Amino acid sequence: MRSISPPRINRFSQFVRFFRVSRLLLWTIWVIYRERQRVVRARERGNYQVQPNVEVLIEVLTAFRHTAIKLGVLMIKLGQFLSSRADLLPERALTVLSTLQDEVPPEPFEHVVSVIESEFGRPVEEIFSSLERKCTAAASLGQVHKAVLASTGETVAVKVQRPNIDSLVIMDLSTLKFVIWVINRLVDTSDFIDLMGVYNEFRRTTYEEIDFVREASNAKRFKEMFQDDPTIYIPTIHEEYVTRRVLVLEWIDGIKINDYATIDAQGINRLEVAKRTVKAYFRQFFEEGFFHADPHPGNIFIKKYSHEDGPVIAFVDFGMTGTLTKNMKRSMKDLFLGFVMRDSHTIVTGLSRLGFIGEDANMAAIERGMGLMMEQYYGMTLGEVRDLDIPEVAQDIENLLYGQPFQIPAQFAFTGRAIGTLVGVSTGLAPDFNFIEVATPYARKFLGLDAAGVGQTIQDLGGQLLDTGRVLMSLPRSIDRLISRIETGQLEVRLANLPGGKRTRRRRRGQQNHVQLANGNGGHGSTAWVIMFAVAVAGGVFLLSTAHLVIPGWFCLGVAGVTVLAMLFKH
Repeated sequence: MRSISPPRINRFSQFVRFFRVSRLLLWTIWVIYRERQRVVRARERGNYQVQPNVEVLIEVLTAFRHTAIKLGVLMIKLGQFLSSRADLLPERALTVLSTLQDEVPPEPFEHVVSVIESEFGRPVEEIFSSLERKCTAAASLGQVHKAVLASTGETVAVKVQRPNIDSLVIMDLSTLKFVIWVINRLVDTSDFIDLMGVYNEFRRTTYEEIDFVREASNAKRFKEMFQDDPTIYIPTIHEEYVTRRVLVLEWIDGIKINDYATIDAQGINRLEVAKRTVKAYFRQFFEEGFFHADPHPGNIFIKKYSHEDGPVIAFVDFGMTGTLTKNMKRSMKDLFLGFVMRDSHTIVTGLSRLGFIGEDANMAAIERGMGLMMEQYYGMTLGEVRDLDIPEVAQDIENLLYGQPFQIPAQFAFTGRAIGTLVGVSTGLAPDFNFIEVATPYARKFLGLDAAGVGQTIQDLGGQLLDTGRVLMSLPRSIDRLISRIETGQLEVRLANLPGGKRTRRRRRGQQNHVQLANGNGGHGSTAWVIMFAVAVAGGVFLLSTAHLVIPGWFCLGVAGVTVLAMLFKH
């Protein structure tokens, strides 16, 4: 079999590609920016009837999809990224890019042979006794063919890079960086997307994906992770056939996780498939902090199994992975606790620490929106959720994300896509699947509510109580200074919209007609202690009766007692 090397990209072709990619990116980002800014500005003026021009967005994204399929490589990955950005695009526009991965055309078989022979330095017949011409899967950076090893007779999957992938990646990344440079000098997009952050994330994930040696290392790490779990299977890597451009691994003979007809025909319990798949991801998210970031149906299979043991879930394609750092986990704990407490402030604080909310964002507006969402949907049963008007819910979420200065950090772009895909797969398998039931044991461990994590939880809680104590103990002094500044005229107080349109201003230092807060010397100091006592009591009662947090509640009541003693000794 004769191998044929792919033609190199000449200067003219490079220029044409640069022009097409630049034009496409500039047009797409400009239209998204223009529509979003128009809506945000209208809503800042109180006009919530204004909506983005969905038809214009669909037009530009349709053109993006067509061009991305022709150009491949980074353009397809960018389309996948945009398909997960509910903060940038309305739902109808997102659907235009949802099937982009399934439309990638394969490369000619001659290219596959050429890469294999150049990587291993011998004819392909010496390596594989058979190699199927038709690929079983085609992605933006490579494709997979079924083969049989000549040395052992094992059936394997051969993953081969697309032609000129290194040159195309360098070209497209350079073009993307140039477009971002141009846009950042024309308009300020920092309030809704960190373009350079997106660029850095794409650069990182792309270079990781085109390095099959790294993918092999990822696969071995996942195999070790699930080696004691009989419900999850990771294919074995044939390390003697691993290079940067070719990866040979065990062939998985199974059923695609979205092939519902075959699953039902085989008598497989779809609900159990959904449970085991999601459990595997909860373990990756909550326990390992390292996860498979591309769980689309072509990467998850159900292996043949005995009915007594239940379905065995097999994962493939480990090029795209994600990591949760300690700081990310800590902020995610705030999100969990905020949700349990129905505390929108804690949730927004956690989102801000994770980078979802920019520095100049209107935090109060986002807190209000989050609070309204929780009031409307918190505590619903699964039956009630199924009966919801989905378009109405989608519109509520769109108003919160699209209409507010809210952004998804670049490092979470593909994480969000992974979670969304996983939810879609699980819902398709079993509409009655209960995520809360499956997530509870992992969430408890993640939050430190099990025996192993209780020590860390107490330590974290102790730190929070000390911080709260410091704030409460310094409150009287702060209030005392504030009242003194008001009395001496150092602080101006304005009361707007009084009856008759009058306004009261206090400016002059040493003004005698000040508000009498208390009689005698140190009167305002006593008032400060009274305010602190009331705050501590109210906080303790709320934490004990409503939030059911015993230790923080009694701590606040203890602070109230100390306050009373302080007032008695003061007098």
